[in-house]
Amino acid sequence: MTDPKIDPKTSEVPEGFRKLDVPDQFIQLAGPLWFKAEADGLRIGLPLENRHGNPMGWAHGGLLVTVADMVMGVGSGFATGMFWPHPTISLTSEFVRGARLGQWLEGKARIARRTINFCFASCDLVCGGEIVLVASGVFKVPDPDKIPEQLRAKALAPPWKSTSP
Repeated sequence: MTDPKIDPKTSEVPEGFRKLDVPDQFIQLAGPLWFKAEADGLRIGLPLENRHGNPMGWAHGGLLVTVADMVMGVGSGFATGMFWPHPTISLTSEFVRGARLGQWLEGKARIARRTINFCFASCDLVCGGEIVLVASGVFKVPDPDKIPEQLRAKALAPPWKSTSP
């Protein structure tokens, strides 16, 4: 079992990324996640720390699938304009290679199709310049009228639309 030391120079959050504040306690434990808005979607990632590792010294596969789920779920929110959960209907993933602790992990959703009820998404997670996981999924588009009224304005004004850090 290895216990790699994390080099702060390689595990820093890249310039231009902002913290993605989500109320999901599980994601808070795994994260925080960081995002950078681009014209065609959101780049979402996190620096891989020792706490993200498995006994072999690589990022745990469960973490990689969790990040892919968030990349595609929040990416679906970018497509719909809502910062509100887009529940995962189905998700498939393939591990391509290990993700080394101490490096930056990120992905960006590709929305293949959006219907009134669903977003069909895919993503590649990249670490150290290499694809480490490929994934695809179907995500439920929330009904804005069912978002609690006291939370609706914030859900319909996603953080990627604001320019403040």
